[in-house]
Amino acid sequence: MDTDISAYLEHIQYHGQRQASLKVLHELHIKHTQAIPFEALSPFTGLTVSLDIDALLDKFIKQKRGGYCYEHNSVFQHVLRNMGFTVDGLAARVRLNAEDGVLTPRSHMLLLVEVEGEQFIADTGFGGLTLTAPIRFMTDIVQDTPHGPYRLLGRGDAYCLQTKTRGEWQDLYIFDLMRHYPPDYEVFNWYTSTHPSSHFVNNLIAARPAPKGRHALLNRQYSFYHLEGRVEKKPLDSVEDIIDVLENEFRISTSGIPNLNDRLAAMIAA
Repeated sequence: MDTDISAYLEHIQYHGQRQASLKVLHELHIKHTQAIPFEALSPFTGLTVSLDIDALLDKFIKQKRGGYCYEHNSVFQHVLRNMGFTVDGLAARVRLNAEDGVLTPRSHMLLLVEVEGEQFIADTGFGGLTLTAPIRFMTDIVQDTPHGPYRLLGRGDAYCLQTKTRGEWQDLYIFDLMRHYPPDYEVFNWYTSTHPSSHFVNNLIAARPAPKGRHALLNRQYSFYHLEGRVEKKPLDSVEDIIDVLENEFRISTSGIPNLNDRLAAMIAA
């Protein structure tokens, strides 16, 4: 908790008060998700993913990189606690693109934040469908965010986060209120970043919300999802094209990532 967060706040262009309020939580959440991209270039290229707060801040700010859920939400939890928020880390089973009846592992980190007598779900790291604002921890109500509607449903002793895409509600993940701690996330993170079958080890993935929509990259397919529903898609046919999109659309500095060009070349050739 001794790490100075001033450089982080400057990086996300937050110049407001440093206190625990709903207004501050909302503004931090929006600015964080638009300033720091979701990306898994480290697992993709075989680099170690550290969850040390100083290392993460260095990666986000000095290296001009992003990260995935454990990285994003570890930093966001640290920043919120620094400002006086009460924050618990939770873990979720991802249901997005999962087959019915298949039990998925607890592989996603999210946050439960208490402020002004209410509880909110904050999650700055769920890829192309990341919440861009916190939502109230209340079930069965539709909650609007800058990038679409979300809702929480009760599922027995657990909760399911959904978003509406193409006119239909879609499950994103299921979680309960069991607190999780850094050693838990270290185990999850190691598996997610190193296991041969991990989605992040085997695929090039990046995402970033923007004021008018969402940027998304999966392997050679770049997409931009406009807020009104229109989608632009562009296949990327060369290493140079992919690097250009990573640098300019996702704002990721790629020059310091060893083996990236070779990994991209191998992906294109496969």
